[in-house]
Amino acid sequence: MAPFDAVVFCLSQPNLNARREEALARLIAQACALPSAVVRLEGTGPGIGPVLSALADKGHRRILVQPLGLPFSPGLAAWLPGVLAHWSAQRNDPDTALFLGNETIADAGISAIVDAAVLGRDVIAIAYRKPSLGKPGWNAPPAFTHHILVCTGPRCQFHGAPNLKLALDAALNEAGVKKNCLIATTGCLYPCNQGPLLALYPRGEWFRLPDPAAVQRFVKTVIVEGGEVPDLVAHRVVSPS
Repeated sequence: MAPFDAVVFCLSQPNLNARREEALARLIAQACALPSAVVRLEGTGPGIGPVLSALADKGHRRILVQPLGLPFSPGLAAWLPGVLAHWSAQRNDPDTALFLGNETIADAGISAIVDAAVLGRDVIAIAYRKPSLGKPGWNAPPAFTHHILVCTGPRCQFHGAPNLKLALDAALNEAGVKKNCLIATTGCLYPCNQGPLLALYPRGEWFRLPDPAAVQRFVKTVIVEGGEVPDLVAHRVVSPS
């Protein structure tokens, strides 16, 4: 009997686009003989907590969490054991056990990558490419009055950052102010334990927006009306005197 009945693969790839992420998920699903899921720890995909809960709700009782990266972030490797124990404590289900795999599993693929490179597989000749540094429109920033930095680091992601990004987009569109906002997803902004968080400039304020109602208040009061929501402010930058 296999020691586990499901596997969650945790990717450490902060700059992975959605198309490549979906392709990796398909490859992993094809290669894994057990029911599996993929969690991207930096980004806007499903968080590790909801994924673990969904597997446990389906009856999986011995779940392996396998870090996967080239290399995997040392900081995330140190963080994962504690956050998995946190999920287990909140779940409070003695029948469900979690296990954490060795984060060096992807090292076995390095030799294949090097061999493919040396042998010239799947290469393109740059001599036939048109020189370019990007679209002409990228020479200047777009017109906006609010710069919103949405944290999608692993700790805020655990607290629901993917839902924050989606809810924020919807609320800004509904209020008709999306064109006034430049939204950027970022890595860790601190303070992680108060996530999910966003930072708003030029106001210089961090906001904790834990649910759709908070997002709606933030958009209506802060973005549209220019007002204050003190109970949602997690941090305020103090200008030097």
